[in-house]
Amino acid sequence: MDTNSRPNRRKHRSWLIAAPGALLLVCLALGLALRTEEGSAFMNVAEYRLRVAWWSLVGKPEYDPDQTGSLSGVIRNAEGQPLADAVVLVATLRGQVYQARSDKRGRYRIDGVPPGRYVPLAAAWGYEETTREPVQVVRGRVQRNLDFVLPRYWPVPVEPTHLQIGPSQPASCTFPTPLVASRTPFTFTLDGLTINGGHLYLPADAPGPLPTLLIVYPSAPLNWDATSVALTRDGFAVLAIGPDADRGLDVEGHVRDLRATFQLWQEGRLEPSESMTVPIDSSRWVLMSGSFGSLIVFRALRDLPPVPAIVDVGGVSDAFLVVGSLYSEDLKIPPPYDSAIAAMGRPDRDPAFFFAFSPVFFADRLPPVLIVHTYADEVIPYSQAVALDVALAEAGTPHELFLYEDTTHYLDAYNPTQATFLVYERVVAFAKEHVR
Repeated sequence: MDTNSRPNRRKHRSWLIAAPGALLLVCLALGLALRTEEGSAFMNVAEYRLRVAWWSLVGKPEYDPDQTGSLSGVIRNAEGQPLADAVVLVATLRGQVYQARSDKRGRYRIDGVPPGRYVPLAAAWGYEETTREPVQVVRGRVQRNLDFVLPRYWPVPVEPTHLQIGPSQPASCTFPTPLVASRTPFTFTLDGLTINGGHLYLPADAPGPLPTLLIVYPSAPLNWDATSVALTRDGFAVLAIGPDADRGLDVEGHVRDLRATFQLWQEGRLEPSESMTVPIDSSRWVLMSGSFGSLIVFRALRDLPPVPAIVDVGGVSDAFLVVGSLYSEDLKIPPPYDSAIAAMGRPDRDPAFFFAFSPVFFADRLPPVLIVHTYADEVIPYSQAVALDVALAEAGTPHELFLYEDTTHYLDAYNPTQATFLVYERVVAFAKEHVR
């Protein structure tokens, strides 16, 4: 009887791990869609359903590449100087992006745009994304003088207070081998909120000083306790955080929490003195995330010091492509994720929202990246990993792509499969290479 119940327990445990992150993705889409001026999330979903139903009757619209329009203009900074290599784009309601880069004189031209109404967007690293009023693209015509002025981006300082650490407790896992590590919780106050749930994991016995894996999980770090403990086996300190419940769907707030945690760690203020038999080397570290956590990590890069390397497991790299997956002939997005994606709105109306979660557009600014994704992922299709791989290759950014066969969206250390061991080995090898 006990033997027969074990698979059910494992399945139940796997669901408990996967559900919070998946639910956050759905809630993020629904909640952020409600902020749009174009209508509520429910209206966005209703519009999508009606559109799909209509297309099933009359067929999807097709565009003649010889019957398109163009956009052109100049990109400047606030001082009036031309900005080179700024990206300018418009997107269709199906997430198809038409883009160009500005030249040395700040000039750009986007060709091949299907006729329709679009909101143009311009962005450059170190500057704030900027949109213009909607424009109508007409067949055979160039919309000229669509100029942009991009203000400098300055991150708002973070000042965490009321830091509390400990007490330390033992934490154990059975994957990849049975082992025990120390787990030390910490909390602090930021923006008037108590940010809790962060933990520092240290191996029981390892030569120091230790490099660090700074992991942004898609839900509360304790849901991933076994994964954090497992990663200490190979001589890493693991600094684990996740989206704080008090922040809700505020991604920018979660980014500030990551920055505050990083700041406290770099200052050596998160190290429990009673556990520090081995010191931590804060100059050697790798940033790791998965699923919802990837939205936080990639958004935080412009606010952090240079990151040595990133491990991205099942993450989002192109939010426009997420919308495109709804209309793909090769992918089938199951409920409720299809409604969550539709609820985000339309890229032709609000490209800035989708651009914010699309690191493929600044691949040349990314550090070395290990991209990990399963072919069977229904929460975030593996096309996201492929898109990031292509962008990094075109930018000449060092990276590795590891696509594997498995049935889970997450790296589940509680119910490991053969693929779990393969992913673990690749992550550890990549991290070790970049903390030497």
